[in-house]
Amino acid sequence: MDSFSEFPYLLTHYGGGTFVAVYALALLVIAWPLLGAELAVGRRAGEGGCATGAIVRAVPGRAWRWAVRAASLGGFLMFCYVAVVAGWMLSYLHAALAGEFRGATAAFVETRFAHLAANPGPILAWEALFLLPVFLVSAGGLRAIEDLSYLLVPALLALLVALVVFAATLGSFFVSVPVLLAPRTTPSGLTLALVALSQAFFGPGLGTASLLAYGVSLRSSVSAGRMALALVLAQVFAAWLGGFALASLAFAAGLSPLAGGGFLFETLPLMDARLPHGTLVIVLCYLGLISAAWLSGVAWLEPAVQLLVARGMPRGRAALRLGFGALAIGAVLTLSLKSWAFSFTFFGRLKTLGLLDVVMIIAVNVLLPWGAGGLSLLMGWAPTGLFARRDLLDGRLRLWLWVLRLLVPAATLVVILTAPRLVL
Repeated sequence: MDSFSEFPYLLTHYGGGTFVAVYALALLVIAWPLLGAELAVGRRAGEGGCATGAIVRAVPGRAWRWAVRAASLGGFLMFCYVAVVAGWMLSYLHAALAGEFRGATAAFVETRFAHLAANPGPILAWEALFLLPVFLVSAGGLRAIEDLSYLLVPALLALLVALVVFAATLGSFFVSVPVLLAPRTTPSGLTLALVALSQAFFGPGLGTASLLAYGVSLRSSVSAGRMALALVLAQVFAAWLGGFALASLAFAAGLSPLAGGGFLFETLPLMDARLPHGTLVIVLCYLGLISAAWLSGVAWLEPAVQLLVARGMPRGRAALRLGFGALAIGAVLTLSLKSWAFSFTFFGRLKTLGLLDVVMIIAVNVLLPWGAGGLSLLMGWAPTGLFARRDLLDGRLRLWLWVLRLLVPAATLVVILTAPRLVL
Protein backbone atom coordinates (compact mmCIF):
# COMPACT_ATOMS: atom_id res chain seq x y z
CA MET A 1 0.00 0.00 0.00
CA ASP A 2 2.93 2.36 0.54
CA SER A 3 3.46 2.29 -3.22
CA PHE A 4 0.12 4.10 -3.56
CA SER A 5 -0.35 6.14 -0.41
CA GLU A 6 3.09 7.36 0.68
CA PHE A 7 5.37 7.49 -2.36
CA PRO A 8 3.60 10.33 -4.22
CA TYR A 9 4.38 12.52 -1.20
CA LEU A 10 7.87 11.09 -0.64
CA LEU A 11 8.96 11.51 -4.27
CA THR A 12 7.66 15.06 -4.45
CA HIS A 13 8.93 16.26 -1.08
CA TYR A 14 12.13 14.32 -0.44
CA GLY A 15 14.09 14.57 -3.64
CA GLY A 16 12.71 12.52 -6.54
CA GLY A 17 15.47 10.34 -7.93
CA THR A 18 17.70 11.05 -4.94
CA PHE A 19 15.14 9.62 -2.53
CA VAL A 20 14.61 6.49 -4.66
CA ALA A 21 18.38 5.87 -4.79
CA VAL A 22 18.80 6.20 -1.01
CA TYR A 23 15.69 4.10 -0.42
CA ALA A 24 17.00 1.33 -2.69
CA LEU A 25 20.38 1.41 -0.91
CA ALA A 26 18.68 1.11 2.50
CA LEU A 27 16.64 -1.85 1.28
CA LEU A 28 19.74 -3.62 -0.03
CA VAL A 29 21.79 -3.02 3.13
CA ILE A 30 19.11 -3.60 5.78
CA ALA A 31 16.05 -5.37 4.35
CA TRP A 32 17.81 -7.85 2.07
CA PRO A 33 19.92 -9.57 4.79
CA LEU A 34 17.02 -9.79 7.26
CA LEU A 35 14.45 -11.03 4.73
CA GLY A 36 16.89 -13.59 3.33
CA ALA A 37 17.66 -14.90 6.81
CA GLU A 38 13.93 -15.13 7.63
CA LEU A 39 13.28 -17.17 4.49
CA ALA A 40 16.19 -19.50 5.24
CA VAL A 41 15.23 -20.05 8.89
CA GLY A 42 11.57 -20.54 7.95
CA ARG A 43 12.55 -23.18 5.39
CA ARG A 44 14.73 -24.95 7.94
CA ALA A 45 11.84 -24.91 10.44
CA GLY A 46 9.45 -26.41 7.92
CA GLU A 47 11.70 -29.19 6.65
CA GLY A 48 10.28 -32.64 7.00
CA GLY A 49 6.64 -32.16 6.09
CA CYS A 50 6.26 -28.37 5.83
CA ALA A 51 4.99 -28.11 9.38
CA THR A 52 3.44 -24.67 9.67
CA GLY A 53 3.76 -23.53 13.23
CA ALA A 54 7.37 -24.68 13.49
CA ILE A 55 8.75 -21.12 13.16
CA VAL A 56 8.35 -20.55 16.90
CA ARG A 57 10.79 -23.42 17.49
CA ALA A 58 13.21 -22.60 14.65
CA VAL A 59 15.89 -21.26 17.01
CA PRO A 60 16.38 -22.72 20.50
CA GLY A 61 15.60 -20.54 23.48
CA ARG A 62 12.85 -18.52 25.10
CA ALA A 63 14.14 -15.22 23.63
CA TRP A 64 13.42 -16.45 20.10
CA ARG A 65 9.86 -17.41 20.99
CA TRP A 66 9.20 -13.96 22.46
CA ALA A 67 10.74 -12.23 19.44
CA VAL A 68 8.51 -14.22 17.08
CA ARG A 69 5.45 -13.45 19.22
CA ALA A 70 6.25 -9.72 19.32
CA ALA A 71 6.73 -9.63 15.55
CA SER A 72 3.51 -11.61 14.99
CA LEU A 73 1.52 -9.32 17.29
CA GLY A 74 2.92 -6.26 15.55
CA GLY A 75 1.93 -7.67 12.17
CA PHE A 76 -1.54 -8.52 13.44
CA LEU A 77 -2.09 -4.99 14.78
CA MET A 78 -0.90 -3.57 11.46
CA PHE A 79 -3.40 -5.86 9.76
CA CYS A 80 -6.22 -4.57 12.01
CA TYR A 81 -5.28 -1.00 11.12
CA VAL A 82 -5.14 -1.74 7.39
CA ALA A 83 -8.50 -3.53 7.57
CA VAL A 84 -10.13 -0.32 8.85
CA VAL A 85 -8.49 1.76 6.12
CA ALA A 86 -9.45 -0.84 3.51
CA GLY A 87 -13.06 -0.54 4.70
CA TRP A 88 -12.86 3.18 3.94
CA MET A 89 -11.40 2.42 0.51
CA LEU A 90 -14.21 -0.01 -0.31
CA SER A 91 -16.67 2.71 0.66
CA TYR A 92 -14.92 5.17 -1.65
CA LEU A 93 -14.80 2.60 -4.44
CA HIS A 94 -18.57 2.20 -4.14
CA ALA A 95 -19.01 5.98 -4.12
CA ALA A 96 -16.86 6.35 -7.25
CA LEU A 97 -18.86 3.67 -9.08
CA ALA A 98 -22.06 5.45 -8.04
CA GLY A 99 -20.76 8.74 -9.48
CA GLU A 100 -20.58 10.62 -6.17
CA PHE A 101 -17.29 12.31 -7.03
CA ARG A 102 -18.25 13.74 -10.40
CA GLY A 103 -17.88 17.48 -9.99
CA ALA A 104 -16.89 17.05 -6.33
CA THR A 105 -15.26 19.97 -4.54
CA ALA A 106 -12.67 19.87 -1.77
CA ALA A 107 -15.37 20.84 0.74
CA PHE A 108 -17.58 17.94 -0.39
CA VAL A 109 -14.74 15.43 -0.10
CA GLU A 110 -13.86 16.66 3.40
CA THR A 111 -17.50 16.49 4.49
CA ARG A 112 -17.92 13.00 3.07
CA PHE A 113 -15.03 11.59 5.08
CA ALA A 114 -16.33 13.26 8.24
CA HIS A 115 -19.76 11.70 7.60
CA LEU A 116 -18.15 8.28 7.04
CA ALA A 117 -16.20 8.52 10.32
CA ALA A 118 -19.38 9.51 12.17
CA ASN A 119 -21.24 6.36 11.06
CA PRO A 120 -19.38 3.24 12.26
CA GLY A 121 -22.01 0.77 11.01
CA PRO A 122 -21.22 1.11 7.27
CA ILE A 123 -17.48 1.11 7.97
CA LEU A 124 -17.76 -2.19 9.85
CA ALA A 125 -19.79 -3.70 7.01
CA TRP A 126 -17.14 -2.69 4.47
CA GLU A 127 -14.40 -3.93 6.79
CA ALA A 128 -16.11 -7.33 7.12
CA LEU A 129 -16.33 -7.50 3.32
CA PHE A 130 -12.59 -6.84 3.11
CA LEU A 131 -11.76 -9.42 5.80
CA LEU A 132 -13.76 -12.29 4.29
CA PRO A 133 -11.46 -13.12 1.33
CA VAL A 134 -8.37 -12.59 3.50
CA PHE A 135 -9.41 -15.25 5.95
CA LEU A 136 -10.69 -17.63 3.28
CA VAL A 137 -7.26 -17.50 1.66
CA SER A 138 -5.48 -17.78 5.01
CA ALA A 139 -7.55 -20.82 5.96
CA GLY A 140 -6.53 -22.42 2.67
CA GLY A 141 -2.88 -22.49 3.70
CA LEU A 142 0.35 -21.38 2.08
CA ARG A 143 -0.64 -22.85 -1.30
CA ALA A 144 -3.75 -20.62 -1.41
CA ILE A 145 -1.61 -17.60 -0.42
CA GLU A 146 0.83 -18.44 -3.22
CA ASP A 147 -2.02 -18.68 -5.73
CA LEU A 148 -3.37 -15.28 -4.60
CA SER A 149 0.09 -13.73 -5.06
CA TYR A 150 0.46 -15.20 -8.54
CA LEU A 151 -2.89 -13.64 -9.45
CA LEU A 152 -2.68 -10.19 -7.85
CA VAL A 153 1.01 -9.22 -8.11
CA PRO A 154 1.21 -9.26 -11.94
CA ALA A 155 -2.21 -7.57 -12.11
CA LEU A 156 -1.03 -4.79 -9.79
CA LEU A 157 2.16 -4.20 -11.75
CA ALA A 158 0.18 -4.11 -15.01
CA LEU A 159 -2.22 -1.60 -13.44
CA LEU A 160 0.64 0.67 -12.35
CA VAL A 161 2.17 0.58 -15.84
CA ALA A 162 -1.23 1.37 -17.38
CA LEU A 163 -1.64 4.38 -15.08
CA VAL A 164 1.80 5.70 -16.04
CA VAL A 165 1.02 5.25 -19.76
CA PHE A 166 -2.30 7.06 -19.30
CA ALA A 167 -0.59 9.89 -17.41
CA ALA A 168 1.90 10.19 -20.28
CA THR A 169 -0.98 11.03 -22.64
CA LEU A 170 -1.89 14.09 -20.57
CA GLY A 171 -0.40 17.49 -21.29
CA SER A 172 1.27 18.14 -17.96
CA PHE A 173 2.96 14.74 -17.66
CA PHE A 174 6.37 15.92 -18.81
CA VAL A 175 6.18 18.89 -16.46
CA SER A 176 5.95 16.46 -13.53
CA VAL A 177 8.80 14.21 -14.70
CA PRO A 178 11.65 16.49 -13.49
CA VAL A 179 9.93 16.92 -10.12
CA LEU A 180 9.54 13.17 -9.62
CA LEU A 181 12.77 11.88 -11.18
CA ALA A 182 15.44 14.56 -11.10
CA PRO A 183 17.92 14.28 -8.18
CA ARG A 184 17.55 17.05 -5.61
CA THR A 185 19.25 17.84 -2.32
CA THR A 186 16.37 19.35 -0.33
CA PRO A 187 15.45 18.89 2.45
CA SER A 188 18.67 18.13 4.34
CA GLY A 189 20.56 15.01 3.34
CA LEU A 190 20.33 13.59 6.86
CA THR A 191 16.55 13.97 6.97
CA LEU A 192 16.21 12.37 3.55
CA ALA A 193 18.40 9.43 4.61
CA LEU A 194 16.46 8.86 7.84
CA VAL A 195 13.08 8.96 6.07
CA ALA A 196 14.38 6.56 3.39
CA LEU A 197 15.68 4.22 6.10
CA SER A 198 12.33 4.26 7.92
CA GLN A 199 10.47 3.65 4.68
CA ALA A 200 12.81 0.77 3.83
CA PHE A 201 12.06 -0.68 7.26
CA PHE A 202 8.28 -0.42 7.17
CA GLY A 203 7.63 -0.75 3.41
CA PRO A 204 8.53 -4.47 3.04
CA GLY A 205 7.16 -5.29 6.50
CA LEU A 206 10.39 -5.85 8.41
CA GLY A 207 9.62 -7.01 11.93
CA THR A 208 6.34 -8.75 11.06
CA ALA A 209 7.98 -12.21 10.60
CA SER A 210 5.98 -12.66 7.38
CA LEU A 211 8.86 -14.07 5.36
CA LEU A 212 9.81 -16.27 8.29
CA ALA A 213 6.35 -17.81 7.96
CA TYR A 214 6.43 -17.90 4.15
CA GLY A 215 9.86 -19.57 4.22
CA VAL A 216 8.23 -22.74 5.56
CA SER A 217 7.11 -23.58 2.02
CA LEU A 218 10.25 -22.38 0.19
CA ARG A 219 11.66 -25.14 -2.03
CA SER A 220 15.09 -26.49 -1.13
CA SER A 221 16.39 -25.74 -4.63
CA VAL A 222 15.76 -21.99 -4.24
CA SER A 223 18.40 -19.72 -2.71
CA ALA A 224 16.82 -17.74 0.13
CA GLY A 225 19.29 -14.90 -0.44
CA ARG A 226 18.49 -14.61 -4.13
CA MET A 227 14.75 -14.83 -3.46
CA ALA A 228 15.05 -12.02 -0.90
CA LEU A 229 17.02 -9.93 -3.40
CA ALA A 230 14.27 -10.40 -5.99
CA LEU A 231 11.67 -9.28 -3.43
CA VAL A 232 13.70 -6.19 -2.52
CA LEU A 233 14.15 -5.17 -6.17
CA ALA A 234 10.43 -5.72 -6.79
CA GLN A 235 9.67 -3.52 -3.75
CA VAL A 236 11.80 -0.69 -5.15
CA PHE A 237 10.22 -0.95 -8.60
CA ALA A 238 6.63 -1.18 -7.34
CA ALA A 239 7.06 1.69 -4.86
CA TRP A 240 8.65 3.97 -7.44
CA LEU A 241 6.16 3.05 -10.17
CA GLY A 242 3.15 3.49 -7.88
CA GLY A 243 4.36 6.81 -6.53
CA PHE A 244 5.28 8.05 -9.99
CA ALA A 245 1.90 7.04 -11.44
CA LEU A 246 -0.27 8.70 -8.80
CA ALA A 247 1.88 11.81 -8.44
CA SER A 248 1.80 12.27 -12.24
CA LEU A 249 -1.98 11.96 -12.23
CA ALA A 250 -2.23 14.48 -9.40
CA PHE A 251 -0.10 17.01 -11.29
CA ALA A 252 -2.17 16.42 -14.44
CA ALA A 253 -5.33 17.15 -12.45
CA GLY A 254 -3.86 20.36 -11.06
CA LEU A 255 -3.62 18.87 -7.57
CA SER A 256 -0.75 18.47 -5.14
CA PRO A 257 0.68 15.03 -4.23
CA LEU A 258 1.80 16.47 -0.88
CA ALA A 259 -1.32 15.42 1.04
CA GLY A 260 0.56 12.44 2.52
CA GLY A 261 -1.82 9.95 4.12
CA GLY A 262 -4.76 12.15 3.05
CA PHE A 263 -3.95 11.57 -0.61
CA LEU A 264 -6.24 8.55 -0.85
CA PHE A 265 -9.33 10.23 0.58
CA GLU A 266 -8.77 13.92 -0.18
CA THR A 267 -6.80 14.17 -3.43
CA LEU A 268 -7.78 11.02 -5.32
CA PRO A 269 -11.57 11.64 -5.34
CA LEU A 270 -11.02 15.14 -6.80
CA MET A 271 -9.38 13.60 -9.88
CA ASP A 272 -12.79 12.33 -11.04
CA ALA A 273 -13.88 15.70 -12.39
CA ARG A 274 -10.41 16.90 -13.44
CA LEU A 275 -9.11 14.04 -15.59
CA PRO A 276 -10.39 12.47 -18.80
CA HIS A 277 -12.18 9.24 -17.87
CA GLY A 278 -11.72 10.33 -14.26
CA THR A 279 -14.22 7.86 -12.81
CA LEU A 280 -12.47 4.92 -14.44
CA VAL A 281 -9.07 6.18 -13.24
CA ILE A 282 -10.01 6.45 -9.58
CA VAL A 283 -11.96 3.16 -9.67
CA LEU A 284 -8.82 1.42 -10.93
CA CYS A 285 -6.73 3.17 -8.29
CA TYR A 286 -9.02 2.01 -5.47
CA LEU A 287 -9.12 -1.52 -6.88
CA GLY A 288 -5.32 -1.53 -6.88
CA LEU A 289 -5.22 -0.20 -3.31
CA ILE A 290 -7.63 -2.84 -2.06
CA SER A 291 -5.73 -5.61 -3.82
CA ALA A 292 -2.48 -4.38 -2.25
CA ALA A 293 -4.21 -4.36 1.13
CA TRP A 294 -5.31 -7.98 0.63
CA LEU A 295 -1.75 -9.04 -0.17
CA SER A 296 -0.34 -7.15 2.82
CA GLY A 297 -3.08 -8.44 5.12
CA VAL A 298 -2.52 -12.08 4.24
CA ALA A 299 1.24 -11.67 4.75
CA TRP A 300 0.92 -9.91 8.12
CA LEU A 301 -1.63 -12.42 9.36
CA GLU A 302 0.31 -15.58 8.48
CA PRO A 303 2.76 -15.58 11.45
CA ALA A 304 -0.12 -15.26 13.91
CA VAL A 305 -1.94 -18.13 12.19
CA GLN A 306 1.16 -20.31 12.42
CA LEU A 307 1.58 -19.52 16.12
CA LEU A 308 -1.96 -20.75 16.80
CA VAL A 309 -1.33 -23.84 14.66
CA ALA A 310 1.76 -24.54 16.77
CA ARG A 311 -0.52 -24.65 19.82
CA GLY A 312 -2.56 -27.44 18.21
CA MET A 313 -5.38 -25.39 16.67
CA PRO A 314 -6.61 -26.41 13.19
CA ARG A 315 -5.64 -23.85 10.58
CA GLY A 316 -9.21 -23.02 9.58
CA ARG A 317 -10.22 -22.36 13.18
CA ALA A 318 -7.09 -20.24 13.73
CA ALA A 319 -7.94 -18.07 10.71
CA LEU A 320 -11.56 -17.74 11.86
CA ARG A 321 -10.57 -16.77 15.40
CA LEU A 322 -8.15 -14.15 14.17
CA GLY A 323 -10.80 -12.90 11.77
CA PHE A 324 -13.31 -12.26 14.53
CA GLY A 325 -10.53 -10.72 16.62
CA ALA A 326 -9.60 -8.32 13.83
CA LEU A 327 -13.25 -7.37 13.30
CA ALA A 328 -13.73 -6.74 17.03
CA ILE A 329 -10.60 -4.59 17.20
CA GLY A 330 -11.74 -2.81 14.05
CA ALA A 331 -15.05 -1.99 15.72
CA VAL A 332 -13.24 -0.41 18.68
CA LEU A 333 -10.92 1.52 16.38
CA THR A 334 -13.85 2.75 14.30
CA LEU A 335 -15.76 3.92 17.37
CA SER A 336 -12.69 5.85 18.48
CA LEU A 337 -13.08 8.06 15.41
CA LYS A 338 -16.37 9.51 16.69
CA SER A 339 -18.08 8.07 19.78
CA TRP A 340 -14.82 7.59 21.71
CA ALA A 341 -12.82 10.24 19.87
CA PHE A 342 -9.79 11.89 21.43
CA SER A 343 -6.60 13.54 20.27
CA PHE A 344 -3.10 13.77 21.68
CA THR A 345 0.41 14.90 20.84
CA PHE A 346 3.14 12.36 20.12
CA PHE A 347 6.71 13.66 19.70
CA GLY A 348 5.35 17.07 18.78
CA ARG A 349 2.85 15.77 16.22
CA LEU A 350 -0.90 16.08 16.73
CA LYS A 351 -2.80 12.79 16.53
CA THR A 352 -6.55 13.05 15.88
CA LEU A 353 -7.60 9.45 15.12
CA GLY A 354 -7.83 8.24 18.73
CA LEU A 355 -7.19 4.55 19.25
CA LEU A 356 -6.33 4.12 15.57
CA ASP A 357 -3.26 6.27 16.18
CA VAL A 358 -2.48 4.43 19.43
CA VAL A 359 -2.49 1.05 17.68
CA MET A 360 -0.19 2.33 14.94
CA ILE A 361 2.22 3.80 17.48
CA ILE A 362 2.37 0.53 19.46
CA ALA A 363 2.90 -1.54 16.31
CA VAL A 364 5.27 0.74 14.40
CA ASN A 365 7.32 2.18 17.28
CA VAL A 366 7.41 -0.77 19.66
CA LEU A 367 6.54 -4.22 18.36
CA LEU A 368 7.87 -4.14 14.80
CA PRO A 369 11.28 -2.53 15.52
CA TRP A 370 11.91 -4.71 18.57
CA GLY A 371 10.69 -7.75 16.67
CA ALA A 372 13.02 -7.02 13.74
CA GLY A 373 15.98 -6.28 15.99
CA GLY A 374 15.36 -9.35 18.10
CA LEU A 375 14.96 -11.69 15.12
CA SER A 376 18.11 -10.29 13.51
CA LEU A 377 20.25 -10.64 16.63
CA LEU A 378 19.00 -14.12 17.45
CA MET A 379 19.46 -15.40 13.90
CA GLY A 380 22.88 -13.77 13.62
CA TRP A 381 24.14 -15.26 16.88
CA ALA A 382 22.31 -18.57 16.54
CA PRO A 383 24.22 -21.86 16.98
CA THR A 384 26.42 -22.92 14.07
CA GLY A 385 24.47 -24.85 11.46
CA LEU A 386 21.29 -22.77 11.41
CA PHE A 387 22.18 -21.59 7.90
CA ALA A 388 23.66 -23.56 5.04
CA ARG A 389 25.97 -21.81 2.59
CA ARG A 390 23.41 -22.33 -0.17
CA ASP A 391 20.87 -20.35 1.85
CA LEU A 392 22.55 -16.94 1.79
CA LEU A 393 24.63 -16.54 -1.37
CA ASP A 394 27.41 -19.12 -1.46
CA GLY A 395 30.70 -17.98 0.09
CA ARG A 396 29.28 -14.88 1.80
CA LEU A 397 27.68 -16.48 4.84
CA ARG A 398 30.09 -14.92 7.36
CA LEU A 399 29.53 -11.40 6.03
CA TRP A 400 25.76 -11.98 6.06
CA LEU A 401 25.86 -13.07 9.70
CA TRP A 402 27.81 -9.99 10.80
CA VAL A 403 25.29 -7.75 9.04
CA LEU A 404 22.54 -9.50 11.01
CA ARG A 405 24.50 -9.20 14.25
CA LEU A 406 25.51 -5.55 14.02
CA LEU A 407 24.20 -3.50 11.11
CA VAL A 408 20.52 -4.47 11.13
CA PRO A 409 20.12 -3.99 14.94
CA ALA A 410 21.92 -0.63 14.71
CA ALA A 411 19.61 0.50 11.89
CA THR A 412 16.62 -0.70 13.90
CA LEU A 413 17.74 1.44 16.83
CA VAL A 414 18.00 4.47 14.54
CA VAL A 415 14.44 3.81 13.31
CA ILE A 416 13.17 3.52 16.89
CA LEU A 417 14.72 6.88 17.80
CA THR A 418 13.76 8.82 14.65
CA ALA A 419 10.61 7.31 13.12
CA PRO A 420 8.14 8.95 15.57
CA ARG A 421 9.32 12.38 14.41
CA LEU A 422 9.59 11.64 10.69
CA VAL A 423 7.14 8.89 9.69
CA LEU A 424 4.03 8.77 11.87
